Amino acid sequence: MGGCLTEVDWRISYGPSDDRLRDFYIPALSRAVSYDRTAGFFSSWSLAVAAAGVAHLIRAGGTMRLLVGARLAEEDVEAIERGEEAFNAVLETRLLRALEDLAADPMGAARRRLEVLAWMVAARRLDIRVVLPLGPDGRPLPAPLAEDYFHAKEGVFTDACGHQVAFSGSVNETPHGWLRNYEQLSVYFSWDSTRPYQAQVAERIRRLWEGKEEGWRAVPVPEAVRERLLRLAPDEPPVRDPLERRRAARPSTLPPDQRERILFAFLRDAPYLEGGELLGVRTAGVGPWPHQARVVEEVVRRFPERFLLADEVGLGKTIEAGLALRSLLLSGAVRRCLILVPRIILRQWQEELYEKFGLNVPAFDGHGFRDYFRPVPAPGGNPWDAFPVLLASSQLAKRRQRSEELLEAGPWDLVIVDEAHHARRRDIQARNRYRPNRLLALLEGEDGRPGLVSRTKGLLLLTATPMQLHPVELYDLLRQLDLPAAWAASEDRFLAFLEELRAVRGGDGDWRTLLRLARAGDVGDVDGLAPGLVGKLGMVAWERVRGILTGQRPAEQVRRLSAEEQAALLELCRRASPLGQRMFRATRVTLRRYREAGLLTERIPERRPEPVWIAMSPAEWELYRRVEEYVSCFYRRFEDERKGLGFIMTVYRRRLTSSFAALRRSLERRRAYLLERAGAAFGLTDEDTEDADLGEDALEELEACLAEGEVGRSLGRLVAEEIREIEAIIDAVARLAEDTKFTRLVDDLQEVLARRDTAAVFTHYTDTMDELRSRLVGVYGRSLACYSGRGGERWDGGRWVGVAKEEVKNAFRTGDIRVLLCTEAASEGLNLQTCGVLINYDMPWNPMRVEQRIGRFDRIGQTHPDVWIRHYFLLGPDGEETVEAAVYRALDDRIDWFRSVVGELAPILARIPRTIERAAMAAADKRDAVLKEALAEMRREIEAQAAAVSLDEWATVPPPSEPARPPLDLADLERVLRTSSLGGRFAPHPEIAGAFMLDWSGQTSEVTFDPAVADGHPGRVRLLTYGEALLKELLEAVKEPVKAEEGTGLIRATAGTQRRWFLPAGDGGVEPIKTLERLEKHLEGPARQVDPAQIEEALRVVQVAAQESLSRAAEVETARESARREVLYERARLLVAQAAAGMAASRGCDLRTALQRVAASGFPWAGLVRLAGYPELAEVEQAWMKCLQDEANLKTLEELKSEAGSVLKALASVGNGAEEPPLPADSVEAIAAVLYVK
Repeated sequence: MGGCLTEVDWRISYGPSDDRLRDFYIPALSRAVSYDRTAGFFSSWSLAVAAAGVAHLIRAGGTMRLLVGARLAEEDVEAIERGEEAFNAVLETRLLRALEDLAADPMGAARRRLEVLAWMVAARRLDIRVVLPLGPDGRPLPAPLAEDYFHAKEGVFTDACGHQVAFSGSVNETPHGWLRNYEQLSVYFSWDSTRPYQAQVAERIRRLWEGKEEGWRAVPVPEAVRERLLRLAPDEPPVRDPLERRRAARPSTLPPDQRERILFAFLRDAPYLEGGELLGVRTAGVGPWPHQARVVEEVVRRFPERFLLADEVGLGKTIEAGLALRSLLLSGAVRRCLILVPRIILRQWQEELYEKFGLNVPAFDGHGFRDYFRPVPAPGGNPWDAFPVLLASSQLAKRRQRSEELLEAGPWDLVIVDEAHHARRRDIQARNRYRPNRLLALLEGEDGRPGLVSRTKGLLLLTATPMQLHPVELYDLLRQLDLPAAWAASEDRFLAFLEELRAVRGGDGDWRTLLRLARAGDVGDVDGLAPGLVGKLGMVAWERVRGILTGQRPAEQVRRLSAEEQAALLELCRRASPLGQRMFRATRVTLRRYREAGLLTERIPERRPEPVWIAMSPAEWELYRRVEEYVSCFYRRFEDERKGLGFIMTVYRRRLTSSFAALRRSLERRRAYLLERAGAAFGLTDEDTEDADLGEDALEELEACLAEGEVGRSLGRLVAEEIREIEAIIDAVARLAEDTKFTRLVDDLQEVLARRDTAAVFTHYTDTMDELRSRLVGVYGRSLACYSGRGGERWDGGRWVGVAKEEVKNAFRTGDIRVLLCTEAASEGLNLQTCGVLINYDMPWNPMRVEQRIGRFDRIGQTHPDVWIRHYFLLGPDGEETVEAAVYRALDDRIDWFRSVVGELAPILARIPRTIERAAMAAADKRDAVLKEALAEMRREIEAQAAAVSLDEWATVPPPSEPARPPLDLADLERVLRTSSLGGRFAPHPEIAGAFMLDWSGQTSEVTFDPAVADGHPGRVRLLTYGEALLKELLEAVKEPVKAEEGTGLIRATAGTQRRWFLPAGDGGVEPIKTLERLEKHLEGPARQVDPAQIEEALRVVQVAAQESLSRAAEVETARESARREVLYERARLLVAQAAAGMAASRGCDLRTALQRVAASGFPWAGLVRLAGYPELAEVEQAWMKCLQDEANLKTLEELKSEAGSVLKALASVGNGAEEPPLPADSVEAIAAVLYVK
């Protein structure tokens, strides 16, 4: 066939359901002049797999290099140590034995595939080498240890034009795998944005072949094995693959279904057309609100830039991330994506990805994989490479073993991290000692090794509370998002910027510092930073403000600006900063503005909260205090035994707040673990570890210490005492005769259900939920339901049975279910805005969790004008306050927390868990004093918050844009499919209006094209949209239209991932076909003749579009690499400034003299100055002032030497910053064909 690899319309991946031989190997090998391939252990089956399509390489005159492994036994390894001769003998024996199974299959396809390789060996067009992984001692590894080294199979095709296609994937090379034809491949190209991945594969194979890959040995295949293969060689070169299907010849006349073929080709191309990026949003199962649509548009348009999505709780960060992912996947911009979420909402994310976004994403739990419907078999090799798009818990990913696997996996196009605020420092107060927790270390890397952010192009961090305790936490997240070098080099600059913003607003700030940092941000398009300011200020004033921001005017001129102009300049500084450029945040204030502007029609409800203070009975109070004493006593004793061990006691104290039933069940699990090591570690559940800050890290460390025997002997005596106390408490709970909190719940439900149809009762613990349902079922019967980590459950009159989420959702909406008990672990996917009553049966220590509950009711589209919210708190019989009641009452007194959305108070509220813990864990005789001091400190912080950083001030969403039109919508999709030859397969659903029974592949599926119908029946009715496997099969069932290089009809042009359709215009040019409507209109009219010039124009247009797409990605990557170097230069200059400031402060010399002395101080200072230059004098002066203000900031040359040496070493390793040249203009090949119409 010949030609270039760029002529083929390649896909980004090929799986078991694809015809990889026909659609991948044969097109590639028929155009290749060389083929490099790695296989697994040498065997007839692995060679047969590696030989797929190679007959076409023979026809094309190409050559091949093949790398295989050898399955060595332990005794083989020992024999090899006797010398090179023994090594060759062992290798020869093992490889010959691997070919013995050919005798049993003399005419089979596997043998005929080997005949192809044998002919190439005989013709000296195939060279085979054996590669062996080596252990630390330099010996080849035996098969059991070498197994994982051979799971990934890779290859590179090279054509005569110099283009390359690389693939990487997992192949089952066993006889079973051969018969089942199992293979999963990801494909990369030298001419598009995947070139870095393609280059990695090619370089890895080259190094293996040349024996330059560390830890591997490459040797020629033994001569006896070569001779054995030669005996298989046929006399004539094979011309076809034994498994190749013969293609039918092109008909001489147009087929009668040519119009249908053209329409289906357009449907298949739609995501890659101009405007195709809109298809992901317009054909999704959920319609975005205005602020979400704009965020998605920006994320997709600016990909692979990285962002922080920080919308207020309940405003749809998941929707934004899901729609962005969907759009990027459909358009081909993203092929590999990793989604990390808290384990407790892993299933909810998976459900939303499928039900709202049409993405059936497998989830990895550390043991296996499960998609939306069922468990799925995992290919061998690194589990993080098993599927192109993968969902996993952040707790799993950050474990040491798993994180190593993850960082060894292939690179990602996009990583999404939900609840990203969990990536934080261990001790936020110890600013001079940076200790990232496991999740933060996974993202940014540790011990000099790159982290996950270095293994991905794009990154989306999701959190409503990016700043928990200190602004530096926000900085730690922003630092993962490609900050400008001046910001990335120092957290102090970020904090100084925030401080100067606040000070300038108060009339007493340093404009020089503010402007210097703003200019280091993104001020390239000043007019685009705040489009409305030009008209507001007038052109003359705008030019003054603009000139100061860009540095064209001196900073001193700020004082001459009017108050309005200074305010405008301040706003520009904010928007140019990383917070303004990298963070999107919407609040309910934002939504109300949208509503006022007529952009949002849905209702935004009001909150009607009510704290409910419940006095316990004397018996309950006595037991409550006894548990408090048990918890605080053993907390202190365990902490004395080993720091961190006491954290387990906080779990039981939290459960005490929920219910005595939850406490009893957790203590029973604790007892079982202590006595028999039965059940989960320490008797804790996912709910327990999710509830405790950094709990997962602490648990893993404690388990390791127990396993290694690091805990002292005294722990055994302590455990024995605890078991006796546990048994006494369990017995006391069993004897408790009353439950005043439950009694109040019964009364409240009766009262609210007399005025509203439904009510939801929230608890953090499934144990509490189970206790409530067992006692309420006698009252509410079938109108009571539950939803938790176990899924939906309803009472059938005799027992609790599991039901689909669809049933719970619809029954609760219609009022058939009146009371819904649920845990926050699994309620995310429920349609709770139809319910106007929320009862918080327990109040978590973290108020943000309560806010998350409320956010599921206080949402756009709430059917009630207000939401009634009741928060339950326990008191003593005479009104004595529990710790939780005292803290929450103080919060309400100071900030009206129960009524307000948190927002700017998040940093204060984030401290509440620690405040409660300090008081609750204190000894009984000190508890009141500790609580009093903690409350006083909290009040001081609240008062100080008015002058502190407020995230809500940064609430920015791109302004609304004119709605653009996608190529088609779901209504178009339905019309074309149902009026096509496939229409007879759709029968109206007998029960559900708007749904159909689809007869396909021997099965009947319930489907719809209406998102509302699918939403009403989740898990049952599948939305036929892009991304849904069923739709893909339907669209591919209709053949390609007949096409040629010239003729009468339409022009379809392809370049990279870009597709364009054109009509030949009357003036000799071309007219783009951007929508299905335009295509259908043309097909109804007369056909037009296409001339060669029009085809050339079509090729030019699509080539430019592909080149722009590639250039955009290349520019971002180039800027990213440049920024990494510049960060080192900035860090070097900062160190020199810090050293000079310390010298000036300690020795009394002037700053210039100090700088000169530092530069003359030899290694490493002279090198830093030579490579990075001197810092600005203003920077040295600022560091000097800090030294005078606090001696702790004064550092000597010797104290800074180690860090300076590391920076110098890093600077030397990056060289002179020479960058890879940009892609040449002709690097994107385009192809075009005429689709005959008449």
